[in-house]
Amino acid sequence: YYTPNTAILTIVGDITLDEAKVLVEKNFGAWKAGEPVKSKTYTVKKPETPQVTVVNKNGAVQSNITIANVASLKLGDADYAAVKVLNNIYGSGFSGRLFQNLREDKEYTYGAYGGVSSDKLIGEFSSFAKVRNEVTDSAVEQFLYEINLIRTDNVSSEELQNAKNYIAGTFAQALESPRTLASFAANIERYNLNKDYFKGYLKRINEVTAEDVKRVA
Repeated sequence: YYTPNTAILTIVGDITLDEAKVLVEKNFGAWKAGEPVKSKTYTVKKPETPQVTVVNKNGAVQSNITIANVASLKLGDADYAAVKVLNNIYGSGFSGRLFQNLREDKEYTYGAYGGVSSDKLIGEFSSFAKVRNEVTDSAVEQFLYEINLIRTDNVSSEELQNAKNYIAGTFAQALESPRTLASFAANIERYNLNKDYFKGYLKRINEVTAEDVKRVA
């Protein structure tokens, strides 16, 4: 499953390229290339109609609600930045619409979250919360309300700007971590991105419009 000819090694820190090569040769020099085990992949199709699954757990005082679907999104896609802004407004945390609706307004839950996650093969859209049993149906109604609203109406200019500010702030903070820089370098190789891809990340975020958010939603 693991072979050096199908691996990416990233090194970030106070080290020169020559020093890194010595360490890599010392620790991985004996690791021989080989034919990796081939995994069969399947085309995941969206369900043709809504599907509802209920799993009963006797004595449970909460309902675990998840609304999900497959979504085709990977790092480097043209709509990646717009989806990141969408996620922030829709359900990424305290300021997200799901949190403000289901927790702050309705008091159904301690937290409600959702959005589109990316993956090299197939991503997903999901929305989830743990709510009191007696408000299960009401919570589902509010999830569906928010899903439909962000697909049909433009987000406000304030929501849009707040999302961009938050993304910019967390991105700048993440750059302080060598681990983040290493993941950027690895992803550039993994997804065959332009070498300057992450240098232009915030510019692409800033260019996202309310119409873009509705379109990707």
